[in-house]
Amino acid sequence: MALAQTECQSSVMNSPPAAVESGPTAVLGPWRKVRSGVYVAVAEPESVNLGLIVGTDRALLIDTGSSPAQGRAVRDSIADVTDHLLAAVVVTHWHYDHAFGLAAFSDVPRIAHESVHIRLSSADAVADARRLGVDPDDLLQPTRNIAVATAIDLGDRRVEIAHLGRGHTDGDLVVVVPDADVLFAGDLIESAGPPSFGQDSVPDEWPATVDSVIGLMTAATLAVPGHGEPVDREFVFEQRGRIAAEAAARGRSAGRELPLLSEPGLTGRRSPPTAPGPGLEV
Repeated sequence: MALAQTECQSSVMNSPPAAVESGPTAVLGPWRKVRSGVYVAVAEPESVNLGLIVGTDRALLIDTGSSPAQGRAVRDSIADVTDHLLAAVVVTHWHYDHAFGLAAFSDVPRIAHESVHIRLSSADAVADARRLGVDPDDLLQPTRNIAVATAIDLGDRRVEIAHLGRGHTDGDLVVVVPDADVLFAGDLIESAGPPSFGQDSVPDEWPATVDSVIGLMTAATLAVPGHGEPVDREFVFEQRGRIAAEAAARGRSAGRELPLLSEPGLTGRRSPPTAPGPGLEV
């Protein structure tokens, strides 16, 4: 399931900002092993899947939770699984439930698609932060911006990170662990409910991007979605069809027909609840 060697290159959208009110509690679930050296924890209140990949020398974190405070809780929890240092943190896209915990990792390389630094500086990100009771100045930017792909050596395993195309957002990343046959898909795939389309989604490109995800999977691949239980290739294939149907419907409602895609093979983004180096190969 390894990626081909690639040269490294670097619901509805928010409603108007509201006063900060008490909201759902941010809770971090325990790390659960899904394959050898690969763990998933669920961060509430959005039930987002976080990933932890452990090698012989280093570890890699995938997504960071909904706030700097939750990011710190995530960082503390890693000690329950391993005493290895983090080689890097990857955010699968810019939405608050995945990226706002980056502030807890100021001393760790932070990897994202090259569009994320613009998105995290946008008015939408500021509005999300204020709604969550987070100071927008506390949001931390990625330090490694990639356009296509990169890889990280954790000692005994190579982890591959790729932008396969636009879909849920314009900056979705997937993370592949070839030796474990695991793929973290971010919100390109969801099993907790239907995929979410928002104003920063790219509906007419999303099905083709999922085709590329399917192309990385074997019959035994475990795909970890952004929300919900891990799934297999058949589930991803079926969801690709639902995404294509929704994209076509949106295209017709906008007065245009979408081109037919090949064989099936920013709500995407949830409005936030109101609330009180080393190892990179480039």
